[in-house]
Amino acid sequence: MTVVVGIQTTDGLVLASDSATTQQLALVGGGYATSSIWNSANKIFNLRKSWPIGAMTFGRAAIGGLSIATHAKDLRLRLSGAMPDTAFPALDDDTYSVEKVAQTVLDYYRNQSNLDPGDDLGFIVGGFSATERRPEMWQVNVSESGDTIECVVAPGDPGIVTQGMTDAITRLVDGAGLGLGAALEKMGVPAGSGDAAAEQLRDQLRMAWAWPGMPLGETIDMARFLVETQINFVRFMPGDAMVGGPVEVAALTKHEGFKWVQRKHYYNAKLNPEEGEGL
Repeated sequence: MTVVVGIQTTDGLVLASDSATTQQLALVGGGYATSSIWNSANKIFNLRKSWPIGAMTFGRAAIGGLSIATHAKDLRLRLSGAMPDTAFPALDDDTYSVEKVAQTVLDYYRNQSNLDPGDDLGFIVGGFSATERRPEMWQVNVSESGDTIECVVAPGDPGIVTQGMTDAITRLVDGAGLGLGAALEKMGVPAGSGDAAAEQLRDQLRMAWAWPGMPLGETIDMARFLVETQINFVRFMPGDAMVGGPVEVAALTKHEGFKWVQRKHYYNAKLNPEEGEGL
């Protein structure tokens, strides 16, 4: 499973994620399903080196035997022109847009995908368009039930986008957990009306955590806090810890581009300084 958080303020945006991924295994003796939880998955990607364009993934962890991270590196080579591909041409320094990058992400992964029904793949794509001074975020969903792409935080608007297991974050930011609708129906709200009533309550309880003038340092701290809160929330719940592992954080600004703030490596970066500057 996954928790990913994107926070956008006036001057930039921050992407944060956990590192957990679940491998579903076949049924074993006695009819019990088992799974393995690994805590070293890569979910945040720089889609064009030195440019303020990045993405996070949620949902399916691999396609065609390759991780989503490996596919993202292949796509980055195409977008940079290092791997010429007429189907996915290099980005133009002067005209690229976040929307166009998000559409390319959808097209690329749709081209790679052989998804089963319900086996969805999603991305948050964010950054700065070539001619735009303000950041924006888009959400991409690749699904057998229908692909979608939409702007989830408009250029320059403050906002928080979350995906995956987010109940702890929802309780904090929106004021009520994901199960509120069902709980309200148990308390007498007419059947089928619980979710609508819950959303009305959230509208009254929701707090504005992301502010237009918030400094990037505080935005980074908030994103890390929300991911860590969800991880600890799941840690102390019954059952498997479906989110967890190292927290990764990246920040994007117009002039500094994509910068890692907190990152894991499977190798010692100090022993591989040039490689340490990779994706």
